[in-house]
Amino acid sequence: MLIPLVLCVLPFQAPASSLEQARAAFERGAYKEVVALARGPASEGDAARLAYLVGEAQLVLGAPLEAEASFRAVLARRPQALPAQVGLGRALCALQKFDEAETTLAAALAADPKDVGALTAHGLLSSLLGRAEVAKKELAQAWQLDPKNALTVRGYVEVLLRVDDTPAAASVIESFEKTHPKHPLGPFLLAWTMELDGEDEQALAQYQLALERDPGFLDAHKNLAILCHTLSNTYQQKERVELAYAHYQRYFDLGGKDPELATMFESLVAFKEQILGAAK
Repeated sequence: MLIPLVLCVLPFQAPASSLEQARAAFERGAYKEVVALARGPASEGDAARLAYLVGEAQLVLGAPLEAEASFRAVLARRPQALPAQVGLGRALCALQKFDEAETTLAAALAADPKDVGALTAHGLLSSLLGRAEVAKKELAQAWQLDPKNALTVRGYVEVLLRVDDTPAAASVIESFEKTHPKHPLGPFLLAWTMELDGEDEQALAQYQLALERDPGFLDAHKNLAILCHTLSNTYQQKERVELAYAHYQRYFDLGGKDPELATMFESLVAFKEQILGAAK
């Protein structure tokens, strides 16, 4: 029997746009790829959305100055875009431009007092400025509004740890772990609390668990590298040095740009031949 010609023709599929590719890359945690896609063509309608994704990726990568420019590019096209306004506030905060961050995030909260992103970002800013009670109140409100929001959970734990309220931080982490048993953030935050309590070996194990759940978790690579570097006893413990080197290298391979981390890595690399010997 002859097969009708129409059934033999594969349907045409247009190539994915830069925005679609960037969204897919962002969802799988390929932040370096998201930034690279910004160099590709984008329609006028997609340009603002793409710039926003790039800004978020740049924040994760530790490039707040570049993120500031990306979010400002969004707001130049869409002045009322609340997520971009919040992103700009977070970038300004990372750059320690606290007055500008305060103005930006206060405006975002005025536009929507229950916006979880704005509450989280403003709460973190308040914490950095020494307004502990305001910070805890805002993060508690954000967490109640969206207890599954990873950025909010991380921010809330950070604010609680900054005021040495470890039991409350542990309670927030436990709650998140119950609802997200495979998410890397749970063990990452647990490691964070263990580090502050001086439980270094347990912290190492939890950071490694976070990376088992997400091998591309930039901040887990970063924290693990720093902790191993610190525990190397001035480069005397070879295993710690090797582990630190591996996680520094992975962090930068994934596109991480933290300048302080780069300086620490350079100090380790300067002794690489002496420390690692044949294990190059």
